[in-house]
Amino acid sequence: MDHCAIDLGGRKSQVCVRSPDGRLLFEGPYDTHSLPEFLRLLPRSRVIVETAAEAFRVADAAKEAGHEVRVVPATLVRSLGVGARKTKTDRRDARTLSEVSCRIDLPSVHIPSTRSREWKAICGMHDALITARTKLINNLRGWLRGQGLRIGPGKAETFAERMAKFEPLPDYVRSQVEALATLTEKIRGSDKRIESLAKDELCRRLMTVRASARRARCAS
Repeated sequence: MDHCAIDLGGRKSQVCVRSPDGRLLFEGPYDTHSLPEFLRLLPRSRVIVETAAEAFRVADAAKEAGHEVRVVPATLVRSLGVGARKTKTDRRDARTLSEVSCRIDLPSVHIPSTRSREWKAICGMHDALITARTKLINNLRGWLRGQGLRIGPGKAETFAERMAKFEPLPDYVRSQVEALATLTEKIRGSDKRIESLAKDELCRRLMTVRASARRARCAS
């Protein structure tokens, strides 16, 4: 079985293929978005990539093409000399990774299912919306304090509504209040989406586990 190491990049990736005895069979740059096509044409190999934003998509394509796949943790990759300071080039990194794979069976991180990755992305996007809303609220609170004004108590969901008592507002403040109101609506929609996902039987079972036990399980 050959060994195909891919140093992933946003636009271009460096590919290095070696025979089991370490002989260099092919190397060169390849469009990252076209890697699935390349992998379908590649004889059955062990495909090695480092954890990166594109790693799981490429891993899926490699599995579908019948290859063995190793998504190697970034911490391990660094200890192998990939990305070494003052010597980093995509070509050298792909060569090093393929050479090491010929000598040892590199470990792989868990490759989650497409559904799991999508759900994780949904939760991550939700967190980003919450963070953006918090930043807007803190910014508006700072402006109010600078004006000697205090806003009444309430939840983040009603902050934009409670700002109405200070009308008329400067245009640059009103634009942030309007953005906050829109963001709050998006968060409500995101909440409903996650609540719908949480009806899944596995999610319902996991939610019955105590938080301390979940943290311990994740840590292990």
